[in-house]
Amino acid sequence: MVSRESLSPGVNRLSVLPNAGEGCATYYAGSDVNHVSHLRDCVLIVGPDFKDELPSHRKVLVIRTPAAQEAFYRLSAEFKEDYLESEKLELRGGAWVHPEAELGERVLIGHGAVIGPCEIKDDVVIGPQAVIYAKSKIEKGTSIGASTVVGVAGMMWVWGGTDRREKVFLEQLGSVKIGEGCRLGSNISVVRGNANEETVIENGVCIAHGSMIGHGCQLGENAHLANNVSLGGGVRLGHSTFLGCGSAVAPGKKLGAGSILGAGSTLVSTSEETGVYVGTPAKFKHAPKRNMSGVPNWK
Repeated sequence: MVSRESLSPGVNRLSVLPNAGEGCATYYAGSDVNHVSHLRDCVLIVGPDFKDELPSHRKVLVIRTPAAQEAFYRLSAEFKEDYLESEKLELRGGAWVHPEAELGERVLIGHGAVIGPCEIKDDVVIGPQAVIYAKSKIEKGTSIGASTVVGVAGMMWVWGGTDRREKVFLEQLGSVKIGEGCRLGSNISVVRGNANEETVIENGVCIAHGSMIGHGCQLGENAHLANNVSLGGGVRLGHSTFLGCGSAVAPGKKLGAGSILGAGSTLVSTSEETGVYVGTPAKFKHAPKRNMSGVPNWK
């Protein structure tokens, strides 16, 4: 059993493997030592497939377990944080606001909204019933629609226990950053990153009503998501991409800058070539054209 007490002195946070550095604990469920070659001064939880020993000068404590992912997920419960601290919220003008929330000038907050210990810059509009969790940063001039949730925890778990019938959940400890001049509609969910991972929505992004943004997604400048788009965790959208209503991108996949994903299409493989992709699974159809119906003409 891996516990917080079993970690090296000075290890005080969890990390996703690519971001892992000094003072953190991470896990690797594979067997290729090259995937952990960047690690220094940290704890690495591995499974039975990992046979290598790491050089001592790297000061990596390797903890071997029967199930590395399960062990890491269980460990995350010991690092769990309260992202809202509901007992500290104060009623201000019809909204509930945490006293440690950093609010800029001319921030408008709708009735019934809940604002955790986050950072909101000047001229931001937060709609009624919206919820902004801790470790969320919203840059100036952005608007967040009614009942949209920023920084919510995702739903990640593995089967665990001796009979593999126990759901073991990962406590998500990351953050969200939303750039300047973004417009998010109503009933959108933006999931915060895992561990020290950040979900990033860059400047000028538009996300229409009902869309879902998974943990650790990176949305490039001026990307546009129509109604009810779903992005799995770790998706990368290049700048000026356009995703039609009801489309979806599978976890970890990339869509190249200036590309278009047609309405109702599902992208299940990385597609970095700029183009129009349609169907399920989505396939390259042709290069983008100007004056396509319903699609902005990018600069």
